Amino acid sequence: MPELILHHYPASPISEKIRVIFGLKNISWRSVEIPNLPPKPDVIPLSGGYRRTPILQIGADIFCDSQRILSEIERQHPSPSINMGLIQISNHWSDQLFHPIVAVAIASSSDVFPKDFLEDRKRLFLGNYVDIESVKTQIPNFTAQIRAQFSWAEKSIENNHGYLLGKEASIADASLFALTWFIRRRWANGAEFMEEFPGVCLWEQSIKNIGHGTSVDMASLEALDVAQNTETTFDSKSDINDKQNIEVGDHVTIVFDENTGETPVGGEVHTIDRNSIGLLHTNERVGTVCIHFPRVGYRIERA
Repeated sequence: MPELILHHYPASPISEKIRVIFGLKNISWRSVEIPNLPPKPDVIPLSGGYRRTPILQIGADIFCDSQRILSEIERQHPSPSINMGLIQISNHWSDQLFHPIVAVAIASSSDVFPKDFLEDRKRLFLGNYVDIESVKTQIPNFTAQIRAQFSWAEKSIENNHGYLLGKEASIADASLFALTWFIRRRWANGAEFMEEFPGVCLWEQSIKNIGHGTSVDMASLEALDVAQNTETTFDSKSDINDKQNIEVGDHVTIVFDENTGETPVGGEVHTIDRNSIGLLHTNERVGTVCIHFPRVGYRIERA
């Protein structure tokens, strides 16, 4: 089986989600550490311009967004009796909750972030606010929203006797853990906030104990060579019921569906269904790769 190559950096919370999933499934994987800010010269040839972290590489197949990454990991390393629909719903919820958490972290700790990092993350996560001061006025509102939703997690963990969706840890727990992991590291007064949720705090330790599977470092240039010397393993496939009438062979762009200033990824549709899309993208460094995205949360337009 081709190696799973994760392009990530240690402080990335969404990467931590994927690392915990590797631990849950006891997966061996290759670790490519990438910069936390653009430019990312050894990432962009693979991702076609997608700049978020992490990305998962399997040969010449590149998976973007944790929604698409976790579904591919589950396809290749299936868990018994997993409710993948509920897992995806839980993951989407955690991704949505991540945004107000990031907003509070940025606003409450803006004076300690390096200037270039702050400016970059403001554009990604605070696109609808003109400046940090306006975000600071919303900290009580954001915190109230986060607190309410953490009470859901607290109750679910209590009712299920230890974990979010049942008596054993699942991908849903990895998704929630990424949030608590980030709160404790980046949110001023985050530890104090967490004290209100003793069940979640106890649950956190059990997730930490899972670990990250077994990783072996890989140089970024080696990962590029892997892509260059392989081909996509996905068959060409259209969806006859696609609501945008997008078909294999169409040239499209895809971009995160919020005001973040990100560069759209362009390519030729290779595979598409109601949940995902894969675009063939060619450049000199890696040849042709297939870049896979989820449909939910992304805007697809004909080029």
